[in-house]
Amino acid sequence: MRTRHRPPRISHTVSAAALCLLAGPGLQAAEVAPPSGPGTCVGHCASAPATGDIGLSPAGSARYGLVTTAGSEAVGTSPLLLDGNSRGSGTETNGSRWTSATFDVDAGDTLSVWFNFVSTDGKGYDDYAWARLVDADDGTVVAWLFAAAATNSNTGKVVPGDVLDKADFDPDERIVDFDSWEFVSKSAEDPVDWAPLGVSNGSCWKDNAPGCGYTGWMQSQITFASDARLQLELGVVNWGDWAYDSGLAFDYAGLTAAVPEPSPLALWLCGMAAVPWLRSRRTGQR
Repeated sequence: MRTRHRPPRISHTVSAAALCLLAGPGLQAAEVAPPSGPGTCVGHCASAPATGDIGLSPAGSARYGLVTTAGSEAVGTSPLLLDGNSRGSGTETNGSRWTSATFDVDAGDTLSVWFNFVSTDGKGYDDYAWARLVDADDGTVVAWLFAAAATNSNTGKVVPGDVLDKADFDPDERIVDFDSWEFVSKSAEDPVDWAPLGVSNGSCWKDNAPGCGYTGWMQSQITFASDARLQLELGVVNWGDWAYDSGLAFDYAGLTAAVPEPSPLALWLCGMAAVPWLRSRRTGQR
C-alpha cells in the first residue's frame, strides 16, 4: 500500500490559539498582511495581472497570486482527508499548495485576504480549494479563511463546498457580505476565460453545468485577540481525475513580490499532456 506524506493532520478540535480569535472587524485594528517576500510552493504557483474573466481584486495589487491544478504533477498537497461524500467515489489527485513566509500579528490586528475560486469541473469531480492560517512553530490550524468546491448542485453551495464543517469554517462569519454573494456560472457555450487554467481554459465539463465558473473576489477577514506567529497556507486540488482544471486566485496588501513565476514552457507541456484526459472526460459517461 502506498504511503502518503501530508502536512500535520487536521483535527476538528480547535487549537488553543484559535480560541483567541474573533471573526470580523469588531476591534479597533491595524491592518496586517503576510510579508512581501517569496513563500514556498508545491505544484504550480504564479502571479498574474488582470486576465480574462479574473480581474484585479479590490485589495489593489497590480498582480494577484494564484495556484492551479493545471501544470502540476504534485499529489498529496491538501491537508484535508476527505471521503467521497457528495464528491463522488473518487479521491484527491494532483494539486498545488502555496505557503507564505512567517509573519507576526498583535492583539487587535486585522488580516484581510481576497479569494477567487475558478473551476471548469463538477458533478462527482468536485475540485476544491482551501486557505488557512497555521501556527508558524507547530503547524496547528489557527483559523480557516476560505473553502470552495466545484459542484453540479445549487451554486450557492460552491462556498464552503462541503469541504469543511461549519464549526471550522462558517462563511457567514468569515466572509464579508457573504449573504449577498452569487456564483458566476459558465457553460461549454460560454466557458471560463482564464489563461492559468492551461489547456482547460475555454472549456467546461458539460453544457449548463453549475460547477463551471468562478466565485468572484470574496474578502475573508479576521481580527486577532492575542499575539501570534503565523503562516498563510492555501491550495487547490483536482478530485477524481487530472482533467478539467481549477484554480484559486488570491490577493492581499503587499502581495505582488510574494509568488514566483512559473515556467511558460513547463506549463504548456503539462497542458498538452492533459489533452487526452479532457477528450475522454468529454465523451465519457458521468
